[in-house]
Amino acid sequence: MKRIIVAILILLGFAFAWQMLAVIKIKAVGQPNSTGPLATKLEQPFFASLQTNTGLPIEIDFKTVDALGIKDAYQLPMMRDGAFDLVSLRLIQNIPNEITLNGLDLIGLNLDFKNARALAYAYFPVVDKRLQERYQVKLLGLWTFGPQQLFCSKPIRNLSDLKGVKVRVASEPLAQFLASLGATPTIIPFEETKIALRDHLVDCAITSASSAASAGWLDNVQYYIPITFNTGINAYAITLAKWNLLNKQQQETLQKAFDKHINEMWQFSQELYIDQQNCILNKGLCKQKKYDLVKIDPSPADVLYFREHVKKVSFKEWGEACNAEYPQCAQEWLKLAGPIASIE
Repeated sequence: MKRIIVAILILLGFAFAWQMLAVIKIKAVGQPNSTGPLATKLEQPFFASLQTNTGLPIEIDFKTVDALGIKDAYQLPMMRDGAFDLVSLRLIQNIPNEITLNGLDLIGLNLDFKNARALAYAYFPVVDKRLQERYQVKLLGLWTFGPQQLFCSKPIRNLSDLKGVKVRVASEPLAQFLASLGATPTIIPFEETKIALRDHLVDCAITSASSAASAGWLDNVQYYIPITFNTGINAYAITLAKWNLLNKQQQETLQKAFDKHINEMWQFSQELYIDQQNCILNKGLCKQKKYDLVKIDPSPADVLYFREHVKKVSFKEWGEACNAEYPQCAQEWLKLAGPIASIE
C-alpha cells in the first residue's frame, strides 16, 4: 500500500510538472494609459482577467506601451522578432511597416461608426493574410478609438483656413492629406502633443475626443471642428508561434473572448464619443471633466470637397504606393471596401 501511495504521489508530481510546463506564457502590450478610458477601463481589465475568464493554459504578462518605453511604431517588427506575443496594435503608427494597414481606415472618408466598422472588416482578410505572411502575426480583431477630429487654438471656419496652420498628426498618410489642404502638418507622438499645443508649436491637433480629453489637450485649445479625418481603427494581433501552441478548441475559446471584448470596445467608444462631445461643449449629460470649447461645424461644401478630395488624393496616393509593394492592392480594396466608402 505504501508503494502504491508513493507511486501515486510521484505520478501526481509528474502531472503537476507537466501542467506547469504546458502553460503558455504570453508577453502582451497594451495601449498607452494616456489614451484614456478605452485603455484603462476596458483593455487593461480584459487582459488581467483573460486567463481566469477563458480557463486557458495561458499566463499573461501585460504591460502598456508607455510603461515599457518602446516606440509603438515598431510593434510589428518586434512581434516578428519574438519580443512580444500579443499586442494592442497601434494601426496608423505601424503603416510604415505594412502599407495595407492604411486600407482599414483610409484618411478622409469621414465615416460614422457603423460604416467605419463595416469597411474595416471588409478589408480585414487582406491585411490578416499579409501580416501572417510577412510578420507571422494573426489579427484577432479590430476596434476603434472613435472619430479622429480637429482641435485648435485658433478658429478654423472652413478648410481654406487650414492654409499655413501647423497641425499635429500621427502618421505620414494623414500628413500628406493635410498638406494637400494647405496645412503645415507635423508628426508628433501622442504623449508629446499636449506640450506642443501648450507651447504653441502647433495650432491644431487631430485625435479622438476622448483621447484629447484624457491626454490634457483640451486645456490648450478653444475650438472643436467635428470633421472626421479617420476613425482611429486599431487591432489585436497575436504571433502565430503562440497561436499555434493552442489546439483548435482553445483557439476558438480565445477568439470568442476577443470577439466579446471587441464588441464592448466598439460600443464603449461610441458612448464615450457622445458623452465627450457634451463635455467638450459644456451641455447635456457629461460624465467627464467639462470644457467650454467653441464648436465650428464644417460647411456642406467643405464636407463634399473632403469626400471628393479623398478619391483624388488619399485613395489615389495610397493605392499607387500599395500596388508597388503588393500588386492588385487597390483593386482588392475597391472590390471589398469601395462600395462602403462610395468609391469606385
